[in-house]
Amino acid sequence: MIILLLGFLLLNPSEAVAGSRAGLMLWFQSVLPVLLPFFILSRLLISINGIAPLTRLLSPLTRHIWGLSPMGTYALLLGFLCGYPMGAKIAGDLVREGKITPAEGNYLLLFCNNVSPAFLMGFCLTEQLKAPALLSITLGLVYGLPLLLAVFWRKNFHNFTETNSISHKFSQTQGQRNILSQKQASGSQISFKIVDTCIMDGLESILKLGCYIILFSIMARLATQIPWPNLLIGAISVGILEITNGIALVCQLPLSFPIRYLTVLGFVILGGGSGLAQTQGMLVGSGLLVSRYIKAKLITAVTALLLAAILFTVLPSLMLPR
Repeated sequence: MIILLLGFLLLNPSEAVAGSRAGLMLWFQSVLPVLLPFFILSRLLISINGIAPLTRLLSPLTRHIWGLSPMGTYALLLGFLCGYPMGAKIAGDLVREGKITPAEGNYLLLFCNNVSPAFLMGFCLTEQLKAPALLSITLGLVYGLPLLLAVFWRKNFHNFTETNSISHKFSQTQGQRNILSQKQASGSQISFKIVDTCIMDGLESILKLGCYIILFSIMARLATQIPWPNLLIGAISVGILEITNGIALVCQLPLSFPIRYLTVLGFVILGGGSGLAQTQGMLVGSGLLVSRYIKAKLITAVTALLLAAILFTVLPSLMLPR
C-alpha cells in the first residue's frame, strides 16, 4: 500500500493533491472545530475528577444494565454524542489515568465508539439519501443495536464490575497522595499546568487524526482511479477506506434505494479504514485491544444489515421514501 501511494503521488500528482486537499479541508472545517474543544475539556475533566457530577443521573441506569462505572458512563455518553474516535479516546484516557480498569475499557470499546448523530442525520439521511423520515429506524440500528448487543457481551467481561471498586479506591488513594505532595505549590500553578498538559494532549490527538484523514483521503482518491468492473464495487472500495467519500459516491449511482441505504448503513457502522486507524491511534499506550473492537463492529454491522433487509422485505411502505 505504501508503494502504491508513493507511485500515485509521483505518477498522478494532481489527483493525489486533490485527495490530500479534500482530506485536509474535511479535517480543518469539520473535525478540528468540533473535536478539539472536546478533546481538551474531556481530558481536563478526567484530570480533575470532575466527571461524577455530569454522570450522576445516568450512572444508576448504566450500572444496572451494562455494569458501567460513572467514568465508564462518561465515555459512553461522549462516544455516542461526539462521533469517531471520541469514544475510543475517552476510554483510552480513562484506562491510562487509572480511572477505569482495562477490562471495562475493552468492554466500552465494543459499543461506545460510533458515528456522530449530526453526521448521521445531516449528511447521510438528509443530504445524501434524501430520507429524513427513516431517522428513528436508523437511530435504532446505529445506536440502539450496539447497546442491546452490549448487554449480551457483558457476560464476557463479568469481572470488571468487581474490579471497578478496587480501581476507584486506588484512584482515591492516588489522588490523596497527589494532594499531599502538591500542598506547597500554588493553586494557579497546578491548574495552569494541568490545562497546558490537556491542551498539548488535545493538539497531539487532533493532529494525529488529521494525518490519518489525509492519508486515507489519498487512498480513497487512488481507489477511484482503478477501473473496477462494477461501479458499486468501486464505491464500496472507497467507502471501506473513507466513509464520507464512499457515501457520496454510492448515493450518486443509479441504484435502488434499499441497496443505497444498506450500503450507507454498513459504512456508518463500520467507520471505514480511516475511522479504524483513528481509533487505533487513540488507544496507543492504553493496552486496549483493537481486535475486539473490529470483531464487535463486524457483528453489529452484519446484524444491522440483516434487520434492515428484513424491514425492507416485510414493511416496504415504512422503509421506502415517499
